[in-house]
Amino acid sequence: MAIPSGSGSEVLRNAAIDSNTGGCFIDFGGTTGTGSVRSSGNTSGVIAVPENVIITVLSITITAHGAQTAVLGTVNWQGSGTDITIFKQYPMVADTTFVFTDRLVLREGDKLNLYNNASSCDYSVHFIYQDWT
Repeated sequence: MAIPSGSGSEVLRNAAIDSNTGGCFIDFGGTTGTGSVRSSGNTSGVIAVPENVIITVLSITITAHGAQTAVLGTVNWQGSGTDITIFKQYPMVADTTFVFTDRLVLREGDKLNLYNNASSCDYSVHFIYQDWT
């Protein structure tokens, strides 16, 4: 876990997933740049919070392209496979948007998973990336 020592960086960033059906991990982009728009099911990139990095999620926006029985977000606790549910929106009708604005702190090894269980959704995540390497 990163312990701030007076040196490092703190940058506002964003990441997005376009037209995802099912589940996806958010790509935090690592220390060299912002996360990028990913297509449905693409989990390449930096999906686990790197060592000596703290990520504070400011908001998650989900737009449904069709009716959803549920959308939810979970944190894969330090990559252990143990998912902790942070929100569940049930039901979500077509062409609506759900915005999660509670602050969420992610630390080394954590993965942010977003799911839907019907037609596709667009996801947008805005976060503060603190790098203490």
